Amino acid sequence: RGYEGGGGGYDGGGGGYRGGYRGRGRGRGRRGPPEGPIDELKLYVGGLAWEVDDAALLDSFAAFGQCEAKVMTDKYSGRSRGFGFVSFTDIEACNAARDAMNGKEVQGRQITVNNARQRTYEPTEGGGGGGGYQGGGG
Repeated sequence: RGYEGGGGGYDGGGGGYRGGYRGRGRGRGRRGPPEGPIDELKLYVGGLAWEVDDAALLDSFAAFGQCEAKVMTDKYSGRSRGFGFVSFTDIEACNAARDAMNGKEVQGRQITVNNARQRTYEPTEGGGGGGGYQGGGG
């Protein structure tokens, strides 16, 4: 099944080898941003150019107060994922940076700056894993 015949083909036509979903991020569930509580001291910075690293992001926000910056990278290629986070030690500095930097250009790209949301982890239904060899035989 899969390579030759009718419905579940290799081309992603429902059910075969490719499963029907193609493109970047395949298999990750495309859920969108977390819906947890807002983190008052951390900013999400989206729309970053691929060339922006931690130091460049920090330079862009350092004028607003003491902060730390981290650009998220792909764990396999090491390339930037196009977004990052900036953490401040002061709420007023964080709010000033958000208001001033949202919509600004950094290295030729217009960035989006919002307060980050904390991740929330929902318990899975069914209470956990299982699997393995169950024994029996006779």
